[in-house]
Amino acid sequence: MENILEYIEKKFSKPKNLFTLSIVLTLPFLFLVWMSFYDWGLIGTLDEVIGTQFHSGRRDTLTWVFIIITRMGDGWFVGLFTTLASIYIWRFQGNRRLAIWYFLTVSVGAGGVNQLVKFFFRRPRPTHVDHLIVQGGYSFPSGHAMGAIVAYGALLFLIIRASRTFKPVLIATIVLIPLIGLIGLSRIYLGVHYPSDIIGGYSLGLAVLSLSIGLYSASLKDKGYKKGQR
Repeated sequence: MENILEYIEKKFSKPKNLFTLSIVLTLPFLFLVWMSFYDWGLIGTLDEVIGTQFHSGRRDTLTWVFIIITRMGDGWFVGLFTTLASIYIWRFQGNRRLAIWYFLTVSVGAGGVNQLVKFFFRRPRPTHVDHLIVQGGYSFPSGHAMGAIVAYGALLFLIIRASRTFKPVLIATIVLIPLIGLIGLSRIYLGVHYPSDIIGGYSLGLAVLSLSIGLYSASLKDKGYKKGQR
């Protein structure tokens, strides 16, 4: 297991690999952007068909579960979590550089970039289904999906870097990856996003995260930091 951890860390410490990955991960997002110029067309139809499957399975208990899950992707929750995590990394781990990186990655990558893209496309939220929560703003790409990928994905990256053994990485993976997925699904179930919004949010979020990790890794190499100082 430790060999797997070393392999992952080795691959994710090479800026070139991460920059390439960032470009590749934007492809689903770019495809949806291209489709948007045709008024969403086939994608819009598929969105409604897939969304209907989610909405037909609505149950009171399941609705409350998804409302709780979706709150973990709310801007206020992600912002609070990011701030507390950054303070912890700075004050208790003594790594100011990493704390600033995490804070900026989430606030700029998940917040600023998402809002700019939303404003550019201005896709209305679904109107063919009842919204189970109140949600303003535009629909594409999903801010919750993008925020979850960036905030919790970056947290997983931090855990991988800090862990000496594979166990903490395994636990974090089991918790964080399903959480990221469920946050996206909750948005479709609650009727405030199309499936393509979620895919676009995940794609753009992964691309932003990969780019940010690549820039961070490149800055460490440029400054000549040793492993213990990172």
